[in-house]
Amino acid sequence: IWQEIGIPSIEGKAHLRVILYRLEKDSPPLIVNLGSGKYRKIDNEKRVMDWQNADPDKWLPILLPFDLHKYAKIFPKSIIVVTGSKNEGKTSFLLETLKLNAGGCLPVDLYNSETGPEQLKERLTPLNFPNPAPFNAYERYANFADVIEPDHLSIIDYLDFNSEVYLVGTEIDNIFRKLTTGVAIVGLQKPPPSITYIKGVKKVIDRDLAYGGGFSAKRAVLYISLSSHKLKLVHVKTPMSPKVKPDNMQWTYTFDDTGYFDKIQRYYGED
Repeated sequence: IWQEIGIPSIEGKAHLRVILYRLEKDSPPLIVNLGSGKYRKIDNEKRVMDWQNADPDKWLPILLPFDLHKYAKIFPKSIIVVTGSKNEGKTSFLLETLKLNAGGCLPVDLYNSETGPEQLKERLTPLNFPNPAPFNAYERYANFADVIEPDHLSIIDYLDFNSEVYLVGTEIDNIFRKLTTGVAIVGLQKPPPSITYIKGVKKVIDRDLAYGGGFSAKRAVLYISLSSHKLKLVHVKTPMSPKVKPDNMQWTYTFDDTGYFDKIQRYYGED
């Protein structure tokens, strides 16, 4: 503030501190002291939630590969996270989801940071979309909350933070806050499996969560992880049936000649 409005003298700076102190101690207070000479304005906005007139049966019939929609209810204003190791089908999952929902219950937007238009067309051609396609495709790399439509199904392939993976939770939270009746499906990269040897026996260790760890999962109503040709339901916030607990369910898969899923089977662990 000294620099912005020009307060060079010791007396002027002391007077400013008095003013800020009074704003902080007003009733009601107008600012919050964040320490180290930083303040923010009090945010008094709060939206009334009419929960008594809400309809719990008003979930969205969004379709997912592997028939995962049979295990999870997806309500308006939801985040779905799809994370995968490199070349394990993350993009295939997102594009098959695009195919299943284009022309469905919500307008669909694809935000692509993986390819140029020629390679995207090559990936989408096996899915046999009409021309014009029943969805919008955009090139986008960051700050997705600035551009997504709050009432659409937004498919983001993918969210990449390079070395700043600690920001993933903030970006997903910003997307969540932007949503009203829409849903965002966010693709994330996860580390490849690590290999260790226990008493001479080779052991492959897969990590369920994306780069950013738990920060990537805190807003997700459905968290899907792909690695070593296995898909895992890491977390399902609202199961379709209260009698079925889908957390940790797994499926195996291969890829066909076009790069999409083939030979999908439930997986119950090693024999």
